[in-house]
Amino acid sequence: MKPIASSLLFSLLLTIACQSNQTETGKRSPISDTGKFYPIGLFIKEQIQYVDLRNFYIYKVSVTDGKKDSAAITKDQFIEWANIFPDKDISLPEKKGFYKEDVFHDLSTGSLTLNYTPVNPEAPIQNIAVLLAEETNLVKRIFIKTVYTRGDTLVTEQCNWKANKSFQVNRIFTTGNGYKRTELNYINWNDTP
Repeated sequence: MKPIASSLLFSLLLTIACQSNQTETGKRSPISDTGKFYPIGLFIKEQIQYVDLRNFYIYKVSVTDGKKDSAAITKDQFIEWANIFPDKDISLPEKKGFYKEDVFHDLSTGSLTLNYTPVNPEAPIQNIAVLLAEETNLVKRIFIKTVYTRGDTLVTEQCNWKANKSFQVNRIFTTGNGYKRTELNYINWNDTP
């Protein structure tokens, strides 16, 4: 009789535990996960220090609605632009649970791709891809797509960091009345175009 009672008690406890983990319909909760996401913020801070400690000629090429402009920029201007990336670091504990990670080994590029997508499709950060060299596990590139609103304008932002070389911050601004503007920003300190 005791084995049947303990089986019933175990089944009852299991049922209660499973029901208490369910969320209300329509609400999304963070994913509980103990794995580590790639620390994008730390990587970018190291890259900023790398540039700050050297005397690279840093320049920015901007293309706004097809009109191109280029100019040398200071290290402070470089840092201001580069700080767009650490703000999008999802490896922080308060953000990590809202994203899931997939890993893909791309034999054609010799890369391991860590791909992060949000649990909630309405999240501002829509996708992050970190490409690592398969032999060294060092970052080759980071791609971040973000969608957010600024006032009445929808902003689609695509950021791309090429390790030890350059980065891009490209934006498309769209309003409800049909206005659209594109802005491409390329910051280079050690890349040969």
